[in-house]
Amino acid sequence: MATVMVVDDVAANRDIVRLLLGYRGHEVIEAHDGADALRLAHEHHPDVVVSDVLMPGIDGLELVHRLRTDDDELAAQAPVIFYTANYLEPETRPIAEACGVSQVVLRSQDPHELLDAVDAALASGPVSIDVVPSDDFAQAHVQAVNAKLIEKVRALHHTERRFEAMAVASPVGIALIDADGEADYINPRLAEIMRTPISGLLGRGWLACLDAPARRDALDLLRGNAAERRFTNRIEYPDGAVRHLRVQLRHIQDDDAELAGGVLMVDDVSDVITAEEGLRDEIQRRQADARRRDAERLDSLRRMAGGAAHDFNNILGAILGYTSLAIETVTETALPDGTSASLLADLDQVIKGGERAKALTQQLLAFGRREITQPATFDINGLLQEMIGALRDSSGEASVVLQLRPGPAEVRADPRQISQVLVNLVANAADAMPGGGAITIATAGGDERDTTVTVTDTGRGMPADVLDRAFEPFFTTKRSTGTAGLGLSTAHGIVSQAGGQLTLASTPGAGTTATIRLPCVRDGAAPGTPVPGATRSPDASPPSGAASSPGVAPSSGAGLSLSAEPSPDGLPTVSPDGSLTGSPGGSGGSGGETLLLVDDEADLREVTARFLGGAGYRVLSAADAAEALNLLARHNDPIAAMITDVVMPGMNGRQLARVAKQRRPDLRVVFVSGFAEALIDEAGNNLEPDSLIVAKPYTRDQLLAAVQSVLRQT
Repeated sequence: MATVMVVDDVAANRDIVRLLLGYRGHEVIEAHDGADALRLAHEHHPDVVVSDVLMPGIDGLELVHRLRTDDDELAAQAPVIFYTANYLEPETRPIAEACGVSQVVLRSQDPHELLDAVDAALASGPVSIDVVPSDDFAQAHVQAVNAKLIEKVRALHHTERRFEAMAVASPVGIALIDADGEADYINPRLAEIMRTPISGLLGRGWLACLDAPARRDALDLLRGNAAERRFTNRIEYPDGAVRHLRVQLRHIQDDDAELAGGVLMVDDVSDVITAEEGLRDEIQRRQADARRRDAERLDSLRRMAGGAAHDFNNILGAILGYTSLAIETVTETALPDGTSASLLADLDQVIKGGERAKALTQQLLAFGRREITQPATFDINGLLQEMIGALRDSSGEASVVLQLRPGPAEVRADPRQISQVLVNLVANAADAMPGGGAITIATAGGDERDTTVTVTDTGRGMPADVLDRAFEPFFTTKRSTGTAGLGLSTAHGIVSQAGGQLTLASTPGAGTTATIRLPCVRDGAAPGTPVPGATRSPDASPPSGAASSPGVAPSSGAGLSLSAEPSPDGLPTVSPDGSLTGSPGGSGGSGGETLLLVDDEADLREVTARFLGGAGYRVLSAADAAEALNLLARHNDPIAAMITDVVMPGMNGRQLARVAKQRRPDLRVVFVSGFAEALIDEAGNNLEPDSLIVAKPYTRDQLLAAVQSVLRQT
């Protein structure tokens, strides 16, 4: 093992050589310059000296000359190896040989070249001292150093020119900043971006690129508190122009890892921002167009559903009516017991099928926003608290948690229909979690904002293609349940008819959130009381979608019992079983009054006439409004009431009623309809509050109860 002294003014270079020599087991002494090397040479008498050539103060050439002329013979005879990146061997060989330098190794060579040179110097032993005269050495030294300085100056000048060309041509602004935050170089592009002369950006003028908080962060970086920062700034020029800048500040370190300053790069990205804003606007426009197309598609589906419900209700009315008459005939006719029972059982199945179809048409009407509603002001929080039992019954294995905003959340809608929507959404959420989970119902908003109710589950969620079609009628993914696929479409129609909005957000595997948004009540109206029976008992069937309204006779009681109190206008209502409530009496016979029946459906008109005739009324039938007015003109005897369809070709039922009452002020009117579009406004309110409406398809008892109701009016 030998002692090797490494001489270099760069610590990193000394570390590399020390590591290389350490692999060979040599002891390394480090000297940071020529003077330090002379001192250590006297103290340790190294076996080999490995020295850089170009160093401040005493360089490598001077160091070798002084060693060779030193009075310490052991130090003077030490072999010297030049390890340099600045001098090529031909440049140093003449003087190196004269001074007894063993070998010149370039840093660009393989590291083994240095190790081999050290081994060779050790094998050769101490060098002979053949001192070059001082004058000759001085001249050779000056020539060598001068040549290298000229080379370095030229290289530096070339580098400066390349840097200047690069900085001037740079598309971004550049500033070189010292550790104190003072800029000593600004390229022309930065002056162009800032619309400020270069002199105005020197010093701390460059901080104009940043706003106040960003300036503090930038100065902190220059003090060594960060490696890099990026900023986005909006500046406004004196002429009112606005530009967007992206600024990047990165610190610079010297070889000793001390902070030396930073480089500032500024890019004008106004065009990019404008393009991004344009793209964002285009995306929003396309999304709005998609929503509009979806709304138009749903509106078309609503119109189709409403029209289909109207026609279907007429067909159902005739089917159920004639079936009821057939049941009466079978019951009153003497038939063998087995035959009678078999016929009645078959006819009962027809009735049951008709009732199912009737419930389906009611859902279609709700989806088509063509139900007559009974809006009331009520507290949605209170309704949810009253419904918690029914909601938990609908949730299956899942748990239901209420998260209600403090204070009342008053909305105006039909509370019975909103109850139906909530039960439907909870049931859908439960279907998405067959193994159980959590269903969270939360309320928010109110006062000056819309009131929202969210129903969130932790189920399997919906893919995008299913989510896009979720509100379409008859669309369902529950193939095994036989569902009609009208639950969400009905709920959407109900909320829309109430002036609100129902939206869905879902991610596969991450659950679904249904959001009901309803206009909040801002006029301070007192909360209304939800319709009794809006909360279902555990054994009750789901709400059918039919709504009650003052003076409205529902076609069935599918799951909800209606109020037994008189309606606000004093008119009685008809209960689901066909009995009359709110006034004495029930469905029964007549006093032989004459009734005018108007319906464009011949089969339904015929079966309705038979219902009325069987109850003792005298019936005048008309196929349309024109024929009805002719009958009114020709018939001189009193006509107690007119039963008219609402949707008819030509003059509709409402228009007919107005003309007929002008001619006969005492005429009572009963409206029948499966699609009461002409009787409701866009908010679902009844436009004829003083009239009675019987929804198609109706039973005989419901029809007779409605007729008796209007005949008893004073």
